[in-house]
Amino acid sequence: MPTKKSSAEATLKEIEDKWEASVMTHDVSVAEAYVANDFRGVSSKGKVMSKSNLLGEIKKDTDVYTSTKNSKLDVRVFDGKFAVVTGIATEVGKTKDGKAFKRNFRWTDAWVDRNGKWQCVASQAMLVP
Repeated sequence: MPTKKSSAEATLKEIEDKWEASVMTHDVSVAEAYVANDFRGVSSKGKVMSKSNLLGEIKKDTDVYTSTKNSKLDVRVFDGKFAVVTGIATEVGKTKDGKAFKRNFRWTDAWVDRNGKWQCVASQAMLVP
């Protein structure tokens, strides 16, 4: 039988993978569902963002993706109610001008279980080679 910790780890990995997959289709529904209303994040460009800012960035993204994938996910659960997830997101595609890109982001997300639902309350991403 899975422990609460292993169940939380599996759930958070699944959510993180859904979130990264949603980048490819510019689908805001995943972020809307899992990002807390009191979220604060720091983008890879150093911009501090609220949930509203994050959703706006997703909506205005004009890149065309051929692949978006997480790797090296590490989940640390604390007291069953708080978790820190780190990973690397690799995004491949073209800009609206047709310029090809492959971007790797190292990121950290902080999650809180609120009434049985995991919500991302903080995030930071940085572009890495």
